[in-house]
Amino acid sequence: METDVQLSADGEPVIIHDVTLPRTTDARLAFADRARWNVHDFTLAELKKLDAGGWYDAEFTGQHILTFDELLDLLGGRVGLNLELKSPAVNPGLAQAVVARLRRRRDWIEPDAHPQPLIVGSFDERALRDFHTQLPDVPVSLITYDVPAGGKLTDLAGWIFSVNPDIRRLRPDDAARVIGAGLALVPWTVDSPELWRWALDLGVDGMITNYPYALKEMLHGRDPVSGVAGVIIEDISYHSPGDGPRWAGEHVVLRNVSDRPVDVSGWYLHNQASDRIVVGDGYVIPPGGLLRVHTGPGDNDATTYHIGRATAVWNSTNGDSAGLHRADGTIVDLYAYLV
Repeated sequence: METDVQLSADGEPVIIHDVTLPRTTDARLAFADRARWNVHDFTLAELKKLDAGGWYDAEFTGQHILTFDELLDLLGGRVGLNLELKSPAVNPGLAQAVVARLRRRRDWIEPDAHPQPLIVGSFDERALRDFHTQLPDVPVSLITYDVPAGGKLTDLAGWIFSVNPDIRRLRPDDAARVIGAGLALVPWTVDSPELWRWALDLGVDGMITNYPYALKEMLHGRDPVSGVAGVIIEDISYHSPGDGPRWAGEHVVLRNVSDRPVDVSGWYLHNQASDRIVVGDGYVIPPGGLLRVHTGPGDNDATTYHIGRATAVWNSTNGDSAGLHRADGTIVDLYAYLV
């Protein structure tokens, strides 16, 4: 499992992705007078008051931010951990805090003592080296957008276990250089069968994905999208025409390629950042028909549904991915695009 660790204001390692709280918690409501809502400005006691589940779906309302210790207890040796030291520049002392905690959880750091592996990664090479110096037996990974130059790779090979580049910026010659330097190649975030096959052709040692079950199915020669129900993601429009907000034109095109109507009420789309876009009630796509699911506000009709959000969802910097799910979570289709 891959996740991110940061520090609370009182130095407790906590598990949260964004360096600010509003996207995935109710911080704006709970602490209306604490604008900017940086994770590191809140004590653990304050962070524990937040609802960190309702943003995703009402089913998860009441979920709280975990501490690092709570995460390790939850995993319980059943699954390995790929832990990112998140934004050490705004979390000073993060590497040392994680080291100190792991030294109290020695079953995670002693060679061969734990049934599942621990890997620690970061975009911040200085923090990563700091961690490695203190716990040299724990493999570390440099997370990057682009693969470093050849000379840099040679230097990294002396202490880095793997390089984790952005799959959308990874080129075959870059992959060959990483492998040639004797480093493991583990790109992020690889979320469609087409990208999985391409990554495998490049010789990757692993992949970071939101859909490990589907990837496993493909690796075993089975259909990775076993929940196919006649509806596919045909396209994602991430450009906003005109002078309005940049999310105004954002939408996903769902196409019914079957010979029967498909009721998509309650189905949802899931992007790389785990935003959940739910289709409203009463939407049935006829055979050969389509439904445009818009991020922003607008007027709905039989072929158009607007979520009404005031922020963009589909990343147009390098690309994004989308999973289409039935209301019960079954994967219907996986789609990724590059920019």
